[in-house]
Order: sequence, then C-alpha cells, then structure tokens
Amino acid sequence: MRHPLHPILVHFPVAAWFFATIGDIASLFMGEQVSWVAGVFLVIGTITAIFAMIAGLVELTKIDQQSIAMKTANQHMVLAMVSWSLYTISLFLRLEGTTLTQPSNLAILLSVIGLAVLCVAGWKGGQLVFEHGVGIQKHEQ
Repeated sequence: MRHPLHPILVHFPVAAWFFATIGDIASLFMGEQVSWVAGVFLVIGTITAIFAMIAGLVELTKIDQQSIAMKTANQHMVLAMVSWSLYTISLFLRLEGTTLTQPSNLAILLSVIGLAVLCVAGWKGGQLVFEHGVGIQKHEQ
C-alpha cells in the first residue's frame, strides 16, 4: 500500500478519547449515564489505538535513523504511548469486573491529562508531516 495507514487509523482513538474526556467532565454534573458513555468511548479508543500504534511503528521503520525527523518521531511515539497508558489506567479504574462504573476523580483526572498529552503527541505528528515531510511522496514532474 502506498498510502500510510497510521494517519487514517489515528482518527478513531483521538475522537473516542476526546469524547470520553468530555463525557468524564460532563459526568461530574450529569451523572452515571454520561459516565457510562465515556467509558464506552474509552474502550473504543484504547482498542483502536493499538492498531494505530502498530501502524505507527511500521511507519517509524521507514524514517532514516540519522534524520532530524527521528527525534520528533520518537517524541511523538512516546507521547502517544503515555496518553494510551493514562487512558488505559483510567479505564481500568472504572471497571468492576466487566461492568463500567462511575469514574473516580482520579480516573477523570487521568483522562484530562491523557487528552493534554494526546494533543502534544498530535502536534508532534503534525511536525513530522508538515516540517519533515514524513509520509509525503515526492512526485517528479
């Protein structure tokens, strides 16, 4: 495949985690139904992020190890993994067996921090594409 999969796949966990975090904050005011929806979005984001991270690792192997883009790529990767870890911990904190429960303040805080870290990871991903040209094919004219 000529088009990298990573940029296609990242939209799913990013959107799911964004809505999970908004739901977590809203659950402080609106109650249990909203927190359940946030939990479902956490599950979706956590699972789809695994596929996005695998695709990202494949793309990472295509970057020249000596290029200046590699430092940014490593920062992007570490930040994405930290965000995934924060959201995954938040998810496990609200599980009782396989049942989603009202999140604790710690679980909500981890979601908010996860979103902040995810935004920085996305910024670094944008730098890879727009500053370093990673994943961009050069067409000869």
